[in-house]
Amino acid sequence: MSRQAHMELAINEGLNVNLGDVIYYVNNGDRASHGDVQKINQPKKGWTEEHIKKYTNTYGEKSSESMDSIIQLNCYRIDPLELESNPNMTGEYNIQRAIVTFNKRVEPLLVVFKEEVRDGLLIKNPEDRPFFTKDQCELINGLPIKDGDQDDIQKDLMTMEKGEEDFWKNVGINYDYIYDLADEKWIEHI
Repeated sequence: MSRQAHMELAINEGLNVNLGDVIYYVNNGDRASHGDVQKINQPKKGWTEEHIKKYTNTYGEKSSESMDSIIQLNCYRIDPLELESNPNMTGEYNIQRAIVTFNKRVEPLLVVFKEEVRDGLLIKNPEDRPFFTKDQCELINGLPIKDGDQDDIQKDLMTMEKGEEDFWKNVGINYDYIYDLADEKWIEHI
């Protein structure tokens, strides 16, 4: 089972936690790939002094020859009282990871923009952000990002599947019977 940041923080800080307690924390790694908790295996060249110091501070004395891995926390805990008393507080956080996470969640929404805007909106460095005109930001339809990203109303919603046709045959009703009930002017629009 993977290690959980909130549990590791509670252990490291000696917190007395109970079921239902909330632990607030922020990822402050250096790269987008830095998760909240990482298991770092011993490199072929051995551990650096920084790794050994981090290990001994956390787990006590152990020789670098017998260490096979260490747990690195790329996060820090935020005190809930501090958060309530200072809601506008800022601090160190993993900007690159936040940008990657944001881009992944926003990407499906870009289907409503032209390709030139789609390609420019997802950026890795906020200083490189482009600006678009009102005409460039006109909403579009029918141009999926990848095949299968958009439904075809006629094909996917209005065409009966084989199972539906079989059902109507089994109950002895023509599946077009709804058109017998409809007003003539609506049938012309089909």
